Amino acid sequence: MADHAKDMAIRDTDWSTVPVAAIANLLRAVGDGAPVQAFCEEVGLDLAPLAPDVRVPYRQLADLYDTAARWTGDPWFGLHVGANIDVRSFDLIGHLVLTAASLDQVFEVLVRYLPLWTTSAGFQLERSRGALEIVWSYADPSAPLRRHDCEMSVMAAISAAGLRDAGRRPREIHFRHPPPADASEHHRLLCAPVRFGMPRNAIVCDAATAALPVASADPGLHALLRELAEQRLSARPRPRSIVDDATAAIARLLPSGDVQLSTVARALGVGTRTLQRRLIGAGTTFSAVLAAVRRDRATHALAHSDRSVGEVATELGYGSSSELHRALRRWVGVGPRAYRRARR
Repeated sequence: MADHAKDMAIRDTDWSTVPVAAIANLLRAVGDGAPVQAFCEEVGLDLAPLAPDVRVPYRQLADLYDTAARWTGDPWFGLHVGANIDVRSFDLIGHLVLTAASLDQVFEVLVRYLPLWTTSAGFQLERSRGALEIVWSYADPSAPLRRHDCEMSVMAAISAAGLRDAGRRPREIHFRHPPPADASEHHRLLCAPVRFGMPRNAIVCDAATAALPVASADPGLHALLRELAEQRLSARPRPRSIVDDATAAIARLLPSGDVQLSTVARALGVGTRTLQRRLIGAGTTFSAVLAAVRRDRATHALAHSDRSVGEVATELGYGSSSELHRALRRWVGVGPRAYRRARR
């Protein structure tokens, strides 16, 4: 199965955040006897000013899981949080999960709407003939492996989807991090064979699992909640991504003909390998972004201008019109002149 879920690093930016409710979920699991203030201060988190609508850096939440595990002496702290969490504590996403009609719809909710909770990590859904994989990945490959945060997220998804019930248990659970000294609790709580040191974090289910119903399904309420979720998604400010930045840099450099990976990386102020890695983390490659920019500009110029094919080829950084001809036939099946006639 193709690996489309590339792990990405937790970045402390203004958009790489989680609601303060995520901190509350963790602190409830710690219990009353733990020195909460002390280990919050250890990760640079000041609890005093945190109002209900405040968001905190995702990095601090991930650090807090590791710190809480150490302070409590619980080697399975993340697992225990995920196993006991109330899905309704995830606000709108939790209620969408509860009212979904099937497990397939539960997974689709997690994939589509988790950005309302955080954009630093997320789920992806991959299907093959006999299997369904729910993949959990972070937003940057340079981050250290966050075992407790990762295990909490996977465990919470399994609990929310009812995958611990007989007849709908996963085929396997995969984690990228190495195995702990004692994995017995993983096998007990996850209700499936657990494999560590894998290429990605994933819940692997039989394909038929997707059609299984959800006991708390409420189609009417789900439709209303989904409408609200879509409104919230559309209202979110969208941060510029590395794909946006690379696209803009390529567009500026095209007329010069120098649109090599190294040139674009230099224009963005990053190293060549860094740019490659971040584009892969965003699910694409430099050659794919370059081709997309050229395709969009070529088809627009041919359809909406009278510039010659040679002029368009030069503007797109091609050495000759024959290069544009070959590229356009790959993209749309015909050459530049035939495409222009058809569009006119």
